[in-house]
Amino acid sequence: MRARSPWALLFAACCPAIAFAALDPTDVVQIQASASLFHDNNLFRLPKDGIRDIESDTARILGVGLKYDKIISRQRLIADINLNDTTYDKNTNLDFTGGDGRVSWLWQVGNLWNGEASYRKRRELGGFEDIRLKVQDLIDTDTYTINGGYQFHPRWRISAEVSEQDSEHSSSTRQSLDYDAQALGMELRYRTPALNSIGLQARRTDRNYPNRLTVGFTTLDNGHRETRLNTVAAWQFTGATKLDAQVGHIDVQHDNLSQRDFSGATWRASASWDTTSKLRLSLNTWKDVRLYEDNLTSYIVVKAVEFSPVYTFTPKIVLQADLRFERRDYRGDPGFFNINLNREDDVRLGRVGVTYSPHRNVGLSLSYETGDRRSNIILNDYDYQAWFGTVRVGF
Repeated sequence: MRARSPWALLFAACCPAIAFAALDPTDVVQIQASASLFHDNNLFRLPKDGIRDIESDTARILGVGLKYDKIISRQRLIADINLNDTTYDKNTNLDFTGGDGRVSWLWQVGNLWNGEASYRKRRELGGFEDIRLKVQDLIDTDTYTINGGYQFHPRWRISAEVSEQDSEHSSSTRQSLDYDAQALGMELRYRTPALNSIGLQARRTDRNYPNRLTVGFTTLDNGHRETRLNTVAAWQFTGATKLDAQVGHIDVQHDNLSQRDFSGATWRASASWDTTSKLRLSLNTWKDVRLYEDNLTSYIVVKAVEFSPVYTFTPKIVLQADLRFERRDYRGDPGFFNINLNREDDVRLGRVGVTYSPHRNVGLSLSYETGDRRSNIILNDYDYQAWFGTVRVGF
């Protein structure tokens, strides 16, 4: 298979379009095939310091997807599975078959009660941004979710959600990151006839790490309880301008390592503006806590801003770009090593892509991405460039 031209693979994926392009995309059963080429000039995010050579690689990705979407009375059943096979030119030890599958029941009882019960399974290749090891780490994640809401007033709705998630790493060097989590959330929301809304959210998540990391004679048990309280709002200022905002507080309490506890404010805001019928401008900013674990860190406080313009040349050709800046503050040092590094990283990313849909069942896309990281810790800097091309055919 490796000797075959990647362009032949792309052509092979396009052939079914001749026979199936006329099928209705709203059919109960939908099938999709795709072929992609991916190239990264610094796959393992190594520093460009003359000590290590930056390694580039090209991957070929073949995918197939199947979706079942059926409405029965007031109930809706969805089964969606996407499988992909990835092969690398140089780092063949990274070759893997992964994917994402979901089974969901969108239920409704009368006019006031509705919700969803779902199961999702995902397999993906772990990134190399922080581990920098040429090791395949496949991450399997299973998520079970049940939620439901009650519209007790034309403008008021209350809802609750219960979920459980299990995540496992295939690499023995990363199995200390395996976890299982149980979460309970509630929301009360008020919505106006103009679809503006304001609400309150509360969510608690308990995470347990069964494969505890041992350093010397000390076991780093990162099990914790995360509690979030948020105020959320959505406001349609005009027909062309919309604002979504979330302001809240997060509290993280560890079972054994109180040095890793965290309490602080979080926020998220996004604004979109349809300047013309063809151009949309979006601006997002957020501050949040991201899970991360090593000997000196258990979480990252991330502050970010992102600008995303989208320009529709024609109904078939769309150009989209993303510019993002993140400041990452690594925290949660348990103090076992008497080292105070206070690591901070600045990460910049730029992406531009174009999609072309010559037919409703055929899509072509090509994107280019560049990024870098600058850190106050030696050998943590890197930069990279990558491009991704895909052909998708639905039938």
